[in-house]
Amino acid sequence: MEVVVSQQLYYSNKEWVPIGEIADSLLALESLIKSSPEVIEKIFPGIIVQQVDVFINELKSDSIYEDLVVKFIFGSQENFDEQISKVRKKIGMEFLDKHPNVLGAIIGAMILGGGISIYDSMQDKEPQRATIEANNNTIINIGAGEIEFEAGELKAIIQGAIKNNPSISEAAIKVIKPARRDPDAQIIINQNDALTIKPESIKAMPLEKPEQEEIELIEDFAQLELEIRATDLDSTKRGWAAVPTELTNKRVRLQFDPTINPEELLEQRKIIGSATVIFSQKGDKKTPKLIFLRTVQEEVNK
Repeated sequence: MEVVVSQQLYYSNKEWVPIGEIADSLLALESLIKSSPEVIEKIFPGIIVQQVDVFINELKSDSIYEDLVVKFIFGSQENFDEQISKVRKKIGMEFLDKHPNVLGAIIGAMILGGGISIYDSMQDKEPQRATIEANNNTIINIGAGEIEFEAGELKAIIQGAIKNNPSISEAAIKVIKPARRDPDAQIIINQNDALTIKPESIKAMPLEKPEQEEIELIEDFAQLELEIRATDLDSTKRGWAAVPTELTNKRVRLQFDPTINPEELLEQRKIIGSATVIFSQKGDKKTPKLIFLRTVQEEVNK
């Protein structure tokens, strides 16, 4: 089953905008909208969005008017009816298709929140951050009112989604970019003046997302389960690899303490042992790069 929601974004530019910038902003907007289920599923517990499709219904070049159709796919009719009944109990009315400003507020808050998240990692940007935050709070209050939600709680949910998905802040910069060409331009969502990204906020938005410095972290684990995925006693280049299931679902290079005989582990699918893991971290994202297995405590041959 699916729910179709119309969304409109109007850029009040007075001059022409290169088609490449419009195309980039549309693709970025699509990416941002496809990240919205993380917010929607927390606003309406029990709702599970399986897929999001975004289509252009109309595109006008007079200023820039983007009329989009957003399709949320929920699965079977029975599952959808059960989920929608829970939503109706919460808000006493139809879902997103009857209240497009819910999604509109989420989109606006994700755009502005993306800029705020970038400034949170930078120094001497408090004036710009404060300008964007004031605009963001207005939009969040509109969205919270639509669903009878606490504004602070909705804000925390959107901030969490942005933190979990760094691409949202990158998309926000591209969505804003066409409006930068006109110092007086604003972006109006759903023809609702209350859902407006104001000219001062557009000027205050960061021009780019700075490259995050990569740092190396070392962490010891008393017990770590490893799924053996590659064994090569002859190649120092390929060597061994394992998936540390509690850290990632990807294979990581594996090295052994001199006291461990790798040949004794050739037939093992899983092992549990103490290990030191070297991580690469950029921002909040921490990725294991190397596992140094110190002891083998248990062999799980299955």
